[in-house]
Amino acid sequence: MLTRTAIYEGTIQPGREEEFFRRVATELEPLWRRFPNVLAVRVQRTRSADKDARPIAMILEMDFPDMKAIEDCLASPIRPESHAATEAVMTLFDGGFYHLVTEATVLTPDRRDA
Repeated sequence: MLTRTAIYEGTIQPGREEEFFRRVATELEPLWRRFPNVLAVRVQRTRSADKDARPIAMILEMDFPDMKAIEDCLASPIRPESHAATEAVMTLFDGGFYHLVTEATVLTPDRRDA
């Protein structure tokens, strides 16, 4: 499984945080959930960070079975619609976003010392 991640690096305009996340939920999440081949969608809102961390307001993760599925998703007619809606919501955001595609190794916790 592969995960395509969008890192939203920057800050939400002061006092508009709830509006930003409300618009993400109502305008963007329905589009993200419609992408072809997507297995799961996770929207992560930063609640705390190390003092010297870069300002990351949100992380979007979408899981896909393989790279072909991601390529098909990116070629989908939903993508331009999603991009336009994202640009509209980004008027509340000072910063930008970028994407990564990753493959995870899932480890089970070692509870012997717990």
